[in-house]
Amino acid sequence: MESPGLRGLFEEFARKERESRLNGSIQEGKELNPPINKTPQNSKKLLALDYDGCIVDSVMEALFVSYISYRKHINKKTKIFDGRQVRVENFLNFISDYQFQVKEFRRYRPYIKDASDYAVILYGIENNLNLGSDKRFFEIKDQIPSEDLKKYYECFYGARNEIIDSNFDAWAKLTPPFGCIDGIRKLANRYETLIVTTNAAECITGLLAEPYLNLHIEEKNIVDLHVSTDKVVHMKHITRKRNVRFEDMHFVDDNLNHLLATEPLGVNVYLATWGYCTKEQKAFAEKEENIILLTEDTVYSVLDASLQPT
Repeated sequence: MESPGLRGLFEEFARKERESRLNGSIQEGKELNPPINKTPQNSKKLLALDYDGCIVDSVMEALFVSYISYRKHINKKTKIFDGRQVRVENFLNFISDYQFQVKEFRRYRPYIKDASDYAVILYGIENNLNLGSDKRFFEIKDQIPSEDLKKYYECFYGARNEIIDSNFDAWAKLTPPFGCIDGIRKLANRYETLIVTTNAAECITGLLAEPYLNLHIEEKNIVDLHVSTDKVVHMKHITRKRNVRFEDMHFVDDNLNHLLATEPLGVNVYLATWGYCTKEQKAFAEKEENIILLTEDTVYSVLDASLQPT
C-alpha cells in the first residue's frame, strides 16, 4: 500500500536532483534560464522521446562499460564477474555464468540518474547491499570517494567511445530496440520528433541508421548531456530553440522523477512502462491525472491521437 508521503518523497527527490544539476551547470557557466518566447508564432506539436529505457534497452551495454570502468577506478580487485577480463564481442556469452549479478544490475537500473550511478550498482552488488530506494541508493553513493566517481564517469564515456570505434557491430548488439520500435518509427516519420537524453548524442547517432534502429531522427534533433543532464533544462532549451509552447510538447520517459519535474511546466508527460521504472513508480503514476501511462501496445495509438493538429 502506498505510504501517505510517497508523492512528497518522489517530488522532493526530483527537486533536489534538479537543484544539483542546476548548480553543476552554473559552475560550468551554462545559461540555465534563457529567455523563452511566451507567444510563439507557431503552435506545432513536438514529440520528445527519452532514449535509454524508451527507445532502446541499453542495460547490457551499460553493464559492459560500467564493469570496465569499475575495475579501473573503483576496485581493481573486484569480485564481480570474478574480476575476469572480457571483450565486447564475447560479453553476452560471458555473462551467462553470472546471471545473478546481471539480474541485480537490471533490478537497480531504475535509480540511475547519470553514468556515475552505475558504479553505485556494482558497488552495491559487490558488497551485498540493498539499494532498493532512491534515498538508500544515494546514501550508498556518498560512501564512494567523489574523486573515484569523477574518474569513473570520465572513463565510462572514454571506454564507450573506444568500444564504438573498435567494434561498432558488437557494441550495437548490446543495445537492442524495445518491441515498440515500429510504432516509434511511424511516429518519427509522421511528426517532428526529438530525442531528449542524459546520454551523449555521439553515442546515439550511429545506432539510428538503417542497419540498426532505422529511426529517422537527425543528430541536430538530439538534446543530450552536452546541453544538460536535467530534463527541465532540456525542456526550456527546446522551447527557446524551437519556438514552441510547453503545452505543445509531448514528452515520453521511463523515469518518473523526470516526469514529475517537467509536468509543472505544462509539458504533456507520458510514462514508458516498458522501460526501467519500478512497480511502485508505475502504481504511483497511475494515480496522477497528468501522467499518461503508455505500453508497448498503446504507444503509437495514444501518441498519434495526442499529436494530431487541433
